[in-house]
Amino acid sequence: MAIKNASDLLVYKKSPADVAQITRIKVLDATPLSANGTVKILNTTTSGGANVAELETAATTSNTGSDLIIKIFTLLVNNGYAGSGSVIEGDYVYRDFTNFHEGDVNTLSFADGTAEIDDGGIEVIVIQSGETLNGQEPIAHSTSASISFNEDLRDITSKDSGGYQENAGGLRSFELSSDALQDINADLDFREFYDDVNERNEVIVRFAERDSGVKWEGSGYVSSLSMDAGVEENVTYSVTITGTGVVTKGTY
Repeated sequence: MAIKNASDLLVYKKSPADVAQITRIKVLDATPLSANGTVKILNTTTSGGANVAELETAATTSNTGSDLIIKIFTLLVNNGYAGSGSVIEGDYVYRDFTNFHEGDVNTLSFADGTAEIDDGGIEVIVIQSGETLNGQEPIAHSTSASISFNEDLRDITSKDSGGYQENAGGLRSFELSSDALQDINADLDFREFYDDVNERNEVIVRFAERDSGVKWEGSGYVSSLSMDAGVEENVTYSVTITGTGVVTKGTY
């Protein structure tokens, strides 16, 4: 008998359209670097969807957030991104960058160039995940995943039932749920499910093995969403998707 590893079973969400990734880059306003110099941007994506392993900014001249964010802006807009204006937020200045390529892409990151990045000097936050039409994204950092099927029964007991209750099949329904560790840089996190609740989006979901095997797929609505953030504890969230219409079983 083959025992299936439960960690291979996940809840997936299907993208209804090609969506560009939007990334917020926050730079500490005062001395984000050890000294004036360059920084490297890793894993950017061209407008054609190709990954670029490494780019390097021009050197800063004042070692301030406003100086460095301009250097980052200039490099990214010349390499497949559109950038917003600068915004001051507390000790940081940030700009949002949209990839011209619409689809699932790598999230860029930063590394030391000729200057070292101070602790907390640069932060990268994914505002909107890049998604590919009909692409299946598993719930990131999932700690549990489940699916349930239900059927309401109709009482058809009559005087001919011999004193026993008789039932017939009625409405069928299904529900998927998952618990996960929250990660603001994940492709599929609490914020995306919140948007689905807020906008009353119908989502396409499936429950399946990570790589191959049986799958169940259908449409539904996020019917429950919660987040838990205890003191010195992992931030976790739970999502429940209640199906609407037919669920199909297949393999892939």
